[in-house]
Amino acid sequence: MTDHAFDAVAQKLGPYREALLALPEPVKRQAFDIRFKLGQPPALFGREGVFFLSGRGAVRHFSRELPGLNAAQMEELLLHICGYSIFSHEEELRQGFVSLGACRAGVCGTAVEGEGGVRGLRDVTSLVFRVPRDFPGCGDRLFQSGADLAAGVLVAGEPSSGKTTLLRDIARSLSLGRFGPCRRVAVLDCRGELGGWDLGPCADVLRGFPKAQALDIALRTLSPEIILCDELAPEDLDAVERAMFAGVGLIASVHARGASPQDRPLCRALLETGAFPTLAALSGRASPCQIASVEAFRWEALPRHMRAGT
Repeated sequence: MTDHAFDAVAQKLGPYREALLALPEPVKRQAFDIRFKLGQPPALFGREGVFFLSGRGAVRHFSRELPGLNAAQMEELLLHICGYSIFSHEEELRQGFVSLGACRAGVCGTAVEGEGGVRGLRDVTSLVFRVPRDFPGCGDRLFQSGADLAAGVLVAGEPSSGKTTLLRDIARSLSLGRFGPCRRVAVLDCRGELGGWDLGPCADVLRGFPKAQALDIALRTLSPEIILCDELAPEDLDAVERAMFAGVGLIASVHARGASPQDRPLCRALLETGAFPTLAALSGRASPCQIASVEAFRWEALPRHMRAGT
């Protein structure tokens, strides 16, 4: 069976397209990202470890004989994924990524600073392409747990544990009414990863907006019952509270690792807003999209500045 998700990313990678498409299907299926690093051979990272591209396809062990990428090759690959228009991706590059439809490329290099912060990147040293996959039904356990998703859910997991894929499936199930009436869902796709698949008749996607701005637009113009977004950060706490006090359920993800994600400072701060009465923890990168636990969390829903001790 062909891994269409891997091939879709490989198709975007210009000079490496043919070599990647020719890899054995078992190698493709286990990969969750494709990495290009200055001075090193292209590599695939996945459930089975690391595979390095070579003239023979892919090998498991690193060798100095494997050809590394030079600066010209890195620059050409970056130009290629930007459609030979760096300017059109300037805002994304300031945030360290390039959106490629349903996937994104993480970009590492030297920050070019200016008035107001980072203006861009130069001397690119790494490009990391995530391989997005769709697993319909992976969110069913959350619906079957009895949790009230419309009241808010926080999904916690480490990188590559399947948070984005799970959120996409939840959005689709809500939109299609698979476990109840169809729900109006506003999807805040800030980095172009949540969309790209059919999310059903009742899901509206705001793509490429900064999260706080997208949330305000959704509240003012889309009449959502539920807002769904990926990878909350400390600067999103105010936006989370705005959604909660507007009477809209929020389903979002956060980076957290371990058996007790609620003990992580950011995760606990988000839970303490009162916006997330349900916490769903993922198993980890070894079992992507697998929900390890679903638990209720109760907190007095007061703005942070009004809580005792703050």
